[in-house]
Amino acid sequence: MKYSKNLVLFSLFAMNLVDQPAPVVEIAQGRLSGKVSDDGSYFEYVGIPYATTNHSTRFQAPGPPPSWKGTFKATDHIYMCPQNSKWSTVGREDCLTINVYVPAMSLQRPLPVMVFIHGGAFALGSGGKFLYAPDYLVKHDVIIVTFNYRLGALGFMCLNIKEAPGNAGLQDQLAALRWAKKNIAAFGGDPENVTAFGESAGAASLSMLVASDAANGLFQRAIIQSGSSIANWAINRKPVWVYSLIAKQLGYDTEDPHELYNIFKDLPVEDFLRTRPKKPLDKFFDTQLLHLPCVEKSFPGVEPIITDLPYNILEKKKLNISIIHGSNSKEGLFLISEETTPESVNERNGRYLFASDLEFKTELEAEEAAKEVKEFYFGEGTIDMSKILNMSDLYTHLYFEIPSLLESELLVKNTDKPIYNYYFDYWGSRNILKARSGYRDSEGACHADDLFYLFKPDFWPNYMEIWNRKDNEIIGTMTKLWTNFAKYGNPTPESATDLPRWFPSSREGLKLLHIGKEVKMGPVPNPEAYEMWRRVFTTHRRKTV
Repeated sequence: MKYSKNLVLFSLFAMNLVDQPAPVVEIAQGRLSGKVSDDGSYFEYVGIPYATTNHSTRFQAPGPPPSWKGTFKATDHIYMCPQNSKWSTVGREDCLTINVYVPAMSLQRPLPVMVFIHGGAFALGSGGKFLYAPDYLVKHDVIIVTFNYRLGALGFMCLNIKEAPGNAGLQDQLAALRWAKKNIAAFGGDPENVTAFGESAGAASLSMLVASDAANGLFQRAIIQSGSSIANWAINRKPVWVYSLIAKQLGYDTEDPHELYNIFKDLPVEDFLRTRPKKPLDKFFDTQLLHLPCVEKSFPGVEPIITDLPYNILEKKKLNISIIHGSNSKEGLFLISEETTPESVNERNGRYLFASDLEFKTELEAEEAAKEVKEFYFGEGTIDMSKILNMSDLYTHLYFEIPSLLESELLVKNTDKPIYNYYFDYWGSRNILKARSGYRDSEGACHADDLFYLFKPDFWPNYMEIWNRKDNEIIGTMTKLWTNFAKYGNPTPESATDLPRWFPSSREGLKLLHIGKEVKMGPVPNPEAYEMWRRVFTTHRRKTV
C-alpha cells in the first residue's frame, strides 16, 4: 500500500512538471517539500539533515537527525563541511545533509537506490550538484542519493581515547546509509535494494564499510572506484603523532592524547584548516595526507567501524554482497601535477618508493626491494624531472591499480557473490582532471576522470552535451552498466543486448572490462607491475598497526 500511495502522488505531478514543486514527502523527521529539476526529468530534495553534530560530539559519531513541525523546504543548496578552497575557507560544522533525486516519469515502484560517497582526500568536497548532478543516472530509473560527511580533523581526528576515537567521518557515512534505509521508501525507493558507490577517498571509505560489521545489511551491492581500504594512503598508522605535529604548529609540544584533545576541542575551525604541517620525511615514503581513517580502540558504549587493519578483516570476513571494483589507467597524472620543482622530485632519491604498510626483517631486505622497484620504474639513473611520467606510473600502480586488484583477490576468495573488475581508459572532452593537471593531450584517464561520464556537474556547459558523440556513447555505456548492477546485481544481464558481456572475476583469476575507445573484456593491465607488487605485498605486507 505504501508504495502504491507514493506512486499515485508522483504520477499526479508527472503530468505537469515544469515550474512545479515536487511532491511533498513525509519521512520519520517530518514533511518535506522539494522541487522539479530544470529539465523536468526528476524531483530533487536537497539539504535534508540526516544527523546532528555539535560541540559535545565534535570528534565522535553524530547524533540522531532533527525533527521539525510544518514542512521542511528541501530546495536550498546544500552546505559544505568545513574545508579549504583555493581562496578561503568554506563550510560550516553543522553540515550533515543528504540529497535525494527521484525520476519523475517512472511508473515503476519501488525503485533501486544508489547512494554515492564523494571523494576529496578525506579533506575536500561535498555531495552537491556542482560536481555530482544525477541527470545521467536517474534516466535509468534509479534513485540517486548524495550527502556530506565531516572532513579533515573534524571527521578523522583519532586520539585513541573515548572523546576522539577516530573515524567520525565514517560514522557520518554510516548514519547517511541508515537514514536512506529508513526513509527511502517514502520517496518510492526500495530499502532492500541499495547500492553504495564511491570514488577515491569515498571508495576507500566504502571499502572500509564493506569490511565493517557496523554496515552489515545497509547495502546489497558496492561499486568501488579508484580507492581501496588496503591502499597505503587509506589508514593513518600513527594518528596521535600526526595530531601532535598540528599542535606543535599551534605552539604546543605534547603527544599526550588527553592534552591534545583539550587543545583541539574548542579550537576554531579556521585554525584547523590553516594548520597544515608537513610530515618529516622518513626512509618510507608515506603519504603527506594528515587526516585519515584509523584503526579504532574499543570503548564501552561506542560502536566502532574499523577495529583492525582492513586487510586483516577482509582476509577473514565472509561477504554477502556483490561488488564492482576498478581504477583508471593514468591515475597518477593528477599527483605529478604537484611535482613542480626538481627539488620535490629529487626527494625520491635515497628513499624507499613505498610506504610503511610494508615491513622487512632487515635493512638489506628493504633496500633490495626498494632497488627492484626503483629500477622497474626509473632504470639505473637518478630520479629527476625528465622521468616525471615514470613517477605517474608508479603512483598509478602503487596507490590505485594494485590495491584494487589485490583487494579484489581477497573479495573473490570470501564470497559466493560476483565480483566485477574494470579498467577505465577512455579519454575525451570530459576528462576534466587530466586537463587540469596539465596533461590534456596524454592518452588514458586521470584520477576522477570517470566521474564525469557518470555525473553531469552543474558547471558543465549544456552545449558540450551534443559536441562529442563518442563521449555521449561512453556516458550511455557507463551509466547503463552502473545502474544495471544496481537493479539486477549484474551490469550486463541477458536483456542488455546493446552492451558487451561483463564476466565476473573468479578464484582462478581476475577478469576486467576495459572501458576505452572500445569496451571489451581484457587481461589484468600492466602484468609485470602487477606481478612485482603482488610478490612484494604478499611477502612484506605489514599486518599490525
